[in-house]
Amino acid sequence: MTHPAPDVSTFPAPKGLGAFVDPVADLAMKSDYDVNSWFAIGHFEVDGELLNFLYHIMVLPMPGGQNAIQACVSMTNETTGWYSANDIVIPLDQATIADTGFDIAMPNGRLWGGLDILHIKAALADGRGEVEIEARAASPVIMNGGTGVFPLIGMRIHQYSLPRLTARGTITVEGRTRPVEGVVWFDRQWQNQDAESGVDAAFKWSWMDINLDNGDAVSLWSGPATLGGEERAWATILHADGSQTVAAAEPGLGARDIWHSEKSGCRYPTRWTVRIPAMEAELEVVPSPREQEFVSQVPVLNKYEGASTMTGTWRGKPARGFGYVELVGVWR
Repeated sequence: MTHPAPDVSTFPAPKGLGAFVDPVADLAMKSDYDVNSWFAIGHFEVDGELLNFLYHIMVLPMPGGQNAIQACVSMTNETTGWYSANDIVIPLDQATIADTGFDIAMPNGRLWGGLDILHIKAALADGRGEVEIEARAASPVIMNGGTGVFPLIGMRIHQYSLPRLTARGTITVEGRTRPVEGVVWFDRQWQNQDAESGVDAAFKWSWMDINLDNGDAVSLWSGPATLGGEERAWATILHADGSQTVAAAEPGLGARDIWHSEKSGCRYPTRWTVRIPAMEAELEVVPSPREQEFVSQVPVLNKYEGASTMTGTWRGKPARGFGYVELVGVWR
């Protein structure tokens, strides 16, 4: 079944204070910010298997003063436990970035188009995974934190999310190519960041996207507002009726079950119990497989990006969902 794509430029901003970002105008590269990020994750059910992909392009400052651009690709088959991931990190001036509109091409893929029709093409280096998707907006925009701007470990983060894009195309997993239809979550984020802060022992955060079977979508953050500050956690929830709620979550997200990566030396939690009291919510989050780590060409950029299932209660009723868990920073 196909779904007509709404004109996202007409989506109303959240009521009250209003939004500090413009999703359409802010899609393209913002050269006055150190960090620019475009993040797409897809979830598909095909032939009785659960398939996921991630493609993430990020511009960021590097120690020594040079700006770089990183492009991460991962593919996951939750049913068989197969997972593969790699990245490319090159000087910013070696990427192809359109002067007008939105179009970024990297050696391992390309993102282009707009919020009405977003094109995604990405491939693993070993040729065993590839995705080519056309995604159409089918939901309002989540303004993270309620306005699209919030503090995190000394930065002023700008972020909006489109949690439900109807997607179709092809995906290659374990060398097998199949047509797929499903949903894509798209995130746009930008901020100024000191290149040296990324190696500080206190620099780390947790983020999850949670897509529930009742139609609610959640962007969930946990981390301190300042380096070394007290951890806090909050959820920005897009309800099925289009309304939004910002609610506190229990800090730390109930993280446990530590996995020690022999490749990077990082120590990641791999199971969480997310509690959001205002939503009468308690969700068990479990990645499959457990070992879903990006080991970057640049070690400071190692991170965890785990395709996961969510089960538990929401508004006091049984709920199920899916999404990703992201762990960025120094996890030792």
